[in-house]
Amino acid sequence: MLSRKTIGFLLKIGIVAFALFFLYEQLTAKSSVEQFNSDAILQQIKQHYGVLAVIILMMFLNWFLEALKWRFLISKIEQISIKRSIRAIFSGITVSAFTPNRVGEYGGRVFCLEKADRIQGVLITIIGSMAQLVTTIFFGCIGLLFLPKYSPEFSHMLNTIELGYPILIFLLVLLNVLIVFLFLNASLFSTILSKIKFLSKYEKYNEVFSFYNTDELAKVLLYSVARYAVFTTQFFILLQLFDVNITYTDAIVLIMIMLFVVSIIPTIAITEIGVRGSVAIFLFGLLSTNTTGIFSATFVMWIINLLLPALIGTIFIFTLKFFRK
Repeated sequence: MLSRKTIGFLLKIGIVAFALFFLYEQLTAKSSVEQFNSDAILQQIKQHYGVLAVIILMMFLNWFLEALKWRFLISKIEQISIKRSIRAIFSGITVSAFTPNRVGEYGGRVFCLEKADRIQGVLITIIGSMAQLVTTIFFGCIGLLFLPKYSPEFSHMLNTIELGYPILIFLLVLLNVLIVFLFLNASLFSTILSKIKFLSKYEKYNEVFSFYNTDELAKVLLYSVARYAVFTTQFFILLQLFDVNITYTDAIVLIMIMLFVVSIIPTIAITEIGVRGSVAIFLFGLLSTNTTGIFSATFVMWIINLLLPALIGTIFIFTLKFFRK
């Protein structure tokens, strides 16, 4: 019979193998995309090493902010160092590479915890993910308010509805107020869950949503907004790098809409670049005919923000502890 140590090692090998396989498949699949031009991408990179270095540094800043956010959240059940939090983040990215909607990220992180309850850790990680989703939806709704300016078809559709634009504004503002209110009052979920008969016996897990007060959750949202700002700036720089010549304001509005749309489409990492590329080409195609540049920017963004961190995470996978003594 295999020992726990051996099983743990085999699991780690399996995770790394799966992650590398899925990432490789994505890299090779992209060559069939009409808008993909590896020569053009390499040419631009050769001419702008400095810009690429800045974008890579921003990637590390992005995940460092996430590490700070997760460390702050997880401190309710276990105090961890920023070093261990960073290790957990990159491990989670690796595991998420081959799981639907990156749900493997939760497991990848909590196996870095030494004593805390791992199910509570997963629920806390979900709270952090919800903060990022709330941020994406919030700014996405703001972006959608300006969509009629860029899309004649969308504008025409609103005009066919009586009070179409005012109704759109009302619904989007209402959605934003609702999601922010619910997130900042997450303790309401603990109260609701405790009143559901078959869930009331899991009080240990229901109470996770009441660990944080409004000020603490507002701090988590600020971390998420900071990450969002880094990401949108990265993408704008890449659009300029690949000669997608649109103004900063227009680019940010369309990026907000793109992130909103992508966030509500179920994907796995292996298909994410295709989804992001298609959405980006549709939206930015409203203002630019440079589809090759749009896809190239999306592809390089995926390389820097997902593939590179996932590769780094393969190193940290071997520090995970699946079994406790």
